[in-house]
Amino acid sequence: MKVKESINIYNGLVSKEKLNNINNILLDSKFPWYFNPETSENDYNFPNTFEHFQLSHWFIFNSKIGSESYINIFRNTISNIPIEHDLIVRAKVNLLPQFKHDKDRHNNPHLDVVREDNRKHKICIVYLNDSDGDTFVFNNNKEIIKRITPEAGKVLIMDGNLIHTSAHPIEAKYRLVLNINFLI
Repeated sequence: MKVKESINIYNGLVSKEKLNNINNILLDSKFPWYFNPETSENDYNFPNTFEHFQLSHWFIFNSKIGSESYINIFRNTISNIPIEHDLIVRAKVNLLPQFKHDKDRHNNPHLDVVREDNRKHKICIVYLNDSDGDTFVFNNNKEIIKRITPEAGKVLIMDGNLIHTSAHPIEAKYRLVLNINFLI
């Protein structure tokens, strides 16, 4: 079965000023990061995966603001991104540290949100730094259909039903992304 592909990549939607601002806040020693022992579970039994920890901070979880102190930096960062939506279901930042591994290996593929009501949703990933920790997107046959290398300011918007994953960077010290899931 072929996955109906809807993957869009944009450059220049987030200004250098906004990128500098959010990076200064997120990389400050006082910013509250939370430890996750893995990026995702291997629910789909993909081969060639590995897991290593990540740090996360939730702005929105289950459609509720989870970070009153920092919600405005989230809103400011996405103000020019073309995401027409009914509701933001979740929004968070992930920091994946450098980890030496084979460049074609990746973390566990997953769906960010599983909708029981079959309502359509989208994923938006805003890359906040240049990194070699690629994003992999798969079809239902577990074949890679797109591989995106993070560049500061690049924005990926895709259907929420596409299985995807990240990879920890090998060369860069970290990979920093803003991940948003929204209903359409």
